[in-house]
Amino acid sequence: METNLENTVESTVILEITEKGVAIIRLNRPKALNAINDQMKRELRDVVRQVAQDPAVKAVILTGEGRAFCAGGDVKEMSGSRQPMYLRNRMRSYLHQIIIMIQQMEKPVITAVNGFAVGAGCNLALSGDIILASDQAKFSEIFVQVGLVPDAGGFYFLPRLIGLHRAKELVFSGKMVDAAEADRIGLVNHVYPHEELLPKALEMANRFAEGPLLAIGMAKTMLNQSADLDLIRALDYEAAVQAVMANTEDHQEGVKAFAEKRKPKFSGK
Repeated sequence: METNLENTVESTVILEITEKGVAIIRLNRPKALNAINDQMKRELRDVVRQVAQDPAVKAVILTGEGRAFCAGGDVKEMSGSRQPMYLRNRMRSYLHQIIIMIQQMEKPVITAVNGFAVGAGCNLALSGDIILASDQAKFSEIFVQVGLVPDAGGFYFLPRLIGLHRAKELVFSGKMVDAAEADRIGLVNHVYPHEELLPKALEMANRFAEGPLLAIGMAKTMLNQSADLDLIRALDYEAAVQAVMANTEDHQEGVKAFAEKRKPKFSGK
């Protein structure tokens, strides 16, 4: 792999972009279990924005350094003003932007959960389009244990992934869920042996990167909106988008490659 971004030792986020156009973002506070401090919020926001806007990036992997994916918010930085408006604006200024950009970028985002994913870290993991887990991964909506409610999109992602009643159980109890249980209840797409997690994530990301980026991006947008549409509107939406996609170079290449019995070479146009 090759990187196109130099990182200092102090950086809380490491970005690597491979020759095939896969951006690998690593949360880099391993001694703090990658807990999200203000520096990480700023750096992660900037890196996510960068890969979202970079035409050379075709797929994204988000993972953690060390034995955790992300342990949620850094408790040491939770002191200070408790005024509701201050706290609300503080979350909106960074964390909400990160979640929204992950969801809205028209590129597939794989979260590779290598260890503990707790609180906001759990919901950051759930914001990915595909959620892969190491067999050492553990998930928890731990908020109730400190008298809080889920944030970072927890109320949005969790019931959509595992259903309302299972979501209530995890939120009300704050219990820790291991990788096998996460797989059983549909919280993750796949579980792999720990040492295979990143290679498997990269294998999947490379496959996405070779695909028709316009079609994948539009499909992501449509799927994210599908829960808000009735059947009639969904059918109309599909027809409108399909009419546009039929005029792309990628579609023409796909049809030509099929006729010639070869692998298509998509350009993202």
